[in-house]
Amino acid sequence: MPTVTFDERKIAYTVEKQEVSFIKIYLDDLNGVKVTVSPQKEEAKVQAFVEKKADWIFEKWQKTHEDLYAVNELIASENEKISYLGRSYRLKIEHKDEAHFAFRKGTFLFVYPETWTAEEVNQQLRIEASQWLSRKAEEKFSKLSEWQVVSEQDHLRLGVKDQDRIHLNWRLVQRSKQKIQETIEDLIHAKTC
Repeated sequence: MPTVTFDERKIAYTVEKQEVSFIKIYLDDLNGVKVTVSPQKEEAKVQAFVEKKADWIFEKWQKTHEDLYAVNELIASENEKISYLGRSYRLKIEHKDEAHFAFRKGTFLFVYPETWTAEEVNQQLRIEASQWLSRKAEEKFSKLSEWQVVSEQDHLRLGVKDQDRIHLNWRLVQRSKQKIQETIEDLIHAKTC
């Protein structure tokens, strides 16, 4: 699968050759970015077109799946909530010498030094929350199907099926188990969205 790196973010895409006179980009929720091109189109030109459209691809994908990207916008506030397995849990803030992020007694806890700037605090919160959710995705996904289900990085798709396993975007751990299982079933049955 070809990949383009743009602003340190990767776009993996599949190419479909058809008798067309233009290049078309389609975002398939389940299987990612699909590019339709003429059989005569050179790979370098296809890659250049995907790079040119990268901002649009990221913007469109994130707008379509706002719930999955809420973690990228977190701010350190007692009013903030973090989604995990379809439920929203309150964020509790404390000050100590070292940063720490955990889930305890039905709330998320973020601890950080008082000397940090607001920008440092929010950036670290987003990193810690994303890493925690990513680890939980690896743990939880494997229990949701008879198929082997593994977590993958955010490749601008909800998931993909290969011969013997399902790869799910780690961000799906923010959705309910039922919605995650529906995505797995859609991938098993090769549906497209």
